[in-house]
Amino acid sequence: MLVGRGALPFNDLRNTLRKPLKRYKNAPVTLGDKIRNRRIELQLTLDQLATLLNVTKEAVVYWEYKRGKPKVHNYPKLIEVLGFLPFEIDTSTLGGKIIAYRYTKGLSRKKFSHLLGVDESTLRAWENNKYIPVAHIMQILGNLFKESK
Repeated sequence: MLVGRGALPFNDLRNTLRKPLKRYKNAPVTLGDKIRNRRIELQLTLDQLATLLNVTKEAVVYWEYKRGKPKVHNYPKLIEVLGFLPFEIDTSTLGGKIIAYRYTKGLSRKKFSHLLGVDESTLRAWENNKYIPVAHIMQILGNLFKESK
C-alpha cells in the first residue's frame, strides 16, 4: 500500500489546478470592473496594483468587488496607473470640468471649495450645473483648467 504524496493517481491535481481568474468584462460599466480589467491588461496581481497605488490589497479587492470606492485622494494615482479617467464625467459642461479637475488633483469638494474661497454647497451647485460662478471665479477656474492640460 502506498502512503503519503502520490498514493492515489489524482492526489497531485490540487497542486496543479488553479482557481480561474475573474473574467475580463468586455463592456465595463462600474469603476470596479474598469479597475479589474486594467489590472488584468497590465498583468498585475492584486498585491502589485495595491503597491502601485499605495493602498492595501484589501482596498483593491473592495473596489473591484464594488464593496467600496476609492477616496478622492487616491484618484490621481489611480488615474495615472489606469492610464485614463475611469469616471463617467461630461467634461463638455463647466460642472464636469470642475469635477474632472478635482479628481485628477485628488481634491475633495471641501478642500477645493476652501481653495476657491467659496462654500462647499456653492461648489456642489456649480458641479451640478445649477449656477454659474461669478467672473473672477470663472477666470480662476479657467486658469486652473489651462494649467492642468
